[in-house]
Amino acid sequence: MLQTRGTRQRVAMLISRAHGPDVRVEKEAHTLALAGYQMHVIAWDREGRHPVHTIEHTPGSLSAALADWSNQPATAPTSVVVTHIQVQAGYQTGRRLLRTLPVFWWRAFQELRRFQPDIVHAHDLDTLPVGMAYGRLARCPVIYDAREYYPGMVRDNVGSWLTRGLERLDRWLTPRTDAVVTVGERLAARFRLMGGSVWVVHNSQPLPDHAKLDQRARVLREEWGIPEGALVVVYVGWLNPDRLLLPLVDAVRQIPDVWLIIGGDGPQKVDLQRAAQNCERIRLLSWVPLHEVPEVVAAGDVVYYGLNARNPNSQYFMPNLGFYALGVGRPLLVTPVGEIAAVVQRERCGLVLVDATPEAALKALRQLRNTPVRLALARQAQRLGRSRFHWGRAADTLLQLYTCLSGVKNCHNSEEFRTNFTDENRYS
Repeated sequence: MLQTRGTRQRVAMLISRAHGPDVRVEKEAHTLALAGYQMHVIAWDREGRHPVHTIEHTPGSLSAALADWSNQPATAPTSVVVTHIQVQAGYQTGRRLLRTLPVFWWRAFQELRRFQPDIVHAHDLDTLPVGMAYGRLARCPVIYDAREYYPGMVRDNVGSWLTRGLERLDRWLTPRTDAVVTVGERLAARFRLMGGSVWVVHNSQPLPDHAKLDQRARVLREEWGIPEGALVVVYVGWLNPDRLLLPLVDAVRQIPDVWLIIGGDGPQKVDLQRAAQNCERIRLLSWVPLHEVPEVVAAGDVVYYGLNARNPNSQYFMPNLGFYALGVGRPLLVTPVGEIAAVVQRERCGLVLVDATPEAALKALRQLRNTPVRLALARQAQRLGRSRFHWGRAADTLLQLYTCLSGVKNCHNSEEFRTNFTDENRYS
C-alpha cells in the first residue's frame, strides 16, 4: 500500500449539512490527515445545533485500520478542524432553500479565503458552485465528490423544473472540475459520459476485528432471545417506504424459524411496529449508533436492503449497509434495483429478489434457510470485503488522486494532470 507523503498541503472539504459526523467526510478527511494533509471541513449547520469551531480527532477504529497503510502507529495524533456555518434553513424545505443557499455559499467562500486551501473538495452538487468559484479565483484544483445522483435524489422535494436546472448545472460543472470522486461504477459511467475525470472511491468500511464482533454478536442474539439455529435477517437504516420493508415483514411472519431485526428511525416506524404486532420474531430497535452497526450486522445471518425503482437515485445506489455486510462477511438479500443488486448478482454474495413482494421474499428466505447455500454466499461476501470492498483499498485510490493533484497547482486542461489519470488508477 501507499505510504504517507508527509505533506502539509491544506485541503478544504465542503458539505451542505452539519458534520455530525458525516460518515464519508469523516473517513476521507481523517484518511488524508493521516497521510499528512492539513484538513478543514466547512459544513452547513442549518439548525444551529453544533459549535462553530471544533477539533475532531481520528476515530480509533479508523486509525487502527489504517495503521499499516499510513506507516504510523494506531495512536498517531491526527485531527481535523471543523467549521460549522450557522445559517437557519432546515431540511426537506424544497425551493425555499434557494433563499438561504446563497448565504451559505457566500459565508463558505469567505471561510475558504481565510483558510486558503491548496485543494478544494466539494461534496455533492450543492457545494460545487462555491468550490469552483474559489478554485478559479485561487487557481487551485477542485474535486467534485458526487456520491449521489443529486438531481434525481431531490426531485420529489424541489419539483421538476428545478430538477432540470440542477441536471444542466451538473453537466456544465462536471467537465470543468479537476476530478470527480464517486462511489460506484454506475455513477462513474454517468460522470464519464459528462466529460469528468472519474475516480471510484467506494464508501466502504474499515475491516473489523472479527473475533470481537463474533463475541458481541453472540451476546446480542442472547439478549434478543433468538434460539440456536434460527435464521436472522437484519436491516439498519432510515425507515421510509422506499426501503420496502413491509413485504419482508409479511414474509418473515410466515416462517416460524426466521427472525427479523430492524434498527433505525423514520416516517414508517409506526407502520412497521403495527405490522410486527403479535410476532415476537420481529424486533424493532431504536436508532443504532454508527459504531454499533457492525455488531448488529454481525448478529444477523443475512442483511436486507430494498430500493424503490421509481426513485431515479435508486438506480445508482450502493448503500453503506451493503459495505458493512461485506466487511463483516454476511450475504445480502436485495431488491432488483441499483448498483447493489448488480454487485450481488455479479459477485454471488447474496440473493436478488425477483420483485419486492412477500411471495418473492418468502421464496428467498426459504433458500437462505439452507445452511450450506447461505454459508457459501457468506464466504463470498467475506472474500469481497477483505479483498476489494474495504476502506484500506478505497484509501489507496483517494491518496493516488491527491498525489496527482498535489503536484499540479493549476490543473485545468493540464497535460501533466491528464496523463496521470491512467486506467489503473482511475477505477478500483
